Amino acid sequence: MQRPDSSWDPFDDHVVDFALARLRAGERVALVTLFSIDGASPRPLGAQMAVTAAGESVGYLSGGCLESAVIAEAVEAMQAGENRLVRYGKGSRYLDIQLPCGSAIDLFFDVTTTLGDLERLDRQDRARQISTVEIGPAGGPHGPVLTRHYRPRPQLVVAGVGAAAVQLLRLAGVAGFATRLLSPDTPTQAAAMRDGILALPVPRTGHAEALAADARTAVVLMFHDHEWEQALLNAALASEAFYIGALGSRTTQQARRKRLLGEGFRAETVARIRGPAGLFHGAKSASAIAVSILAEIMQAEQERFPALATVAHPSTARDLALPAHDF
Repeated sequence: MQRPDSSWDPFDDHVVDFALARLRAGERVALVTLFSIDGASPRPLGAQMAVTAAGESVGYLSGGCLESAVIAEAVEAMQAGENRLVRYGKGSRYLDIQLPCGSAIDLFFDVTTTLGDLERLDRQDRARQISTVEIGPAGGPHGPVLTRHYRPRPQLVVAGVGAAAVQLLRLAGVAGFATRLLSPDTPTQAAAMRDGILALPVPRTGHAEALAADARTAVVLMFHDHEWEQALLNAALASEAFYIGALGSRTTQQARRKRLLGEGFRAETVARIRGPAGLFHGAKSASAIAVSILAEIMQAEQERFPALATVAHPSTARDLALPAHDF
């Protein structure tokens, strides 16, 4: 993700936008993908780095023990102009580079990705659509192919007022979420905007037009006056949001549930609401509340979207693209 000062977060999980920007600037780029794992790995199959010929990179493929070697290999692959599959760790030709866990990983260095390839991924990402790409070395029908799913960034919509709402959005931005605040409170809006968070006003109770939640969206309601949440909560329940949370006591949650059931919502729909939101309750500081809720959101995201990539052989592989509502 590009920062407001035009620099790039080197530890971002999403690397396509960086690679695309560098290709558009006329630079060479290698896209490095975690292709297979023999044993354990701190990163999932399909994790990526993008590396320029000058050695600038975004993304990470280990806990910090491999990145320098990956950058050097990527630069060498770009100089040679050929893709390559390289093993690190157990069984590698690089005897001086060992993984602390005793495992091995294979990385695919792609130096032939085109501007058109990345522009297609970027267009679908901006439209919040999934893209599926097959990655692997050429050379016969029996070689393995990694099917990599490019999902849009998760986004967090917070509707609410106060310090905890802003702090949650700040932390989510650091965690790689696209963020948006809906609030009737001018000071809360101003605090969010100072951190570069998109803040939209909620002019009145019953106004929920700006919620716009897809299947990669978490929604959190953070009002102390719960009258403000009602229309927004109804809109969240009508959406495909993978997480819906709301502040308030257990008594408040019971009243919320009773109201929604009385309005005709099904019990399983109402059960989607995490209330009180968060992995631990009773926190009294904005930071603790935000950490508790963000942890629960990220746990729900991992459970909902577990696989980033799969490996198959071309002769047995089927189309593994996920349906549009299931990304």
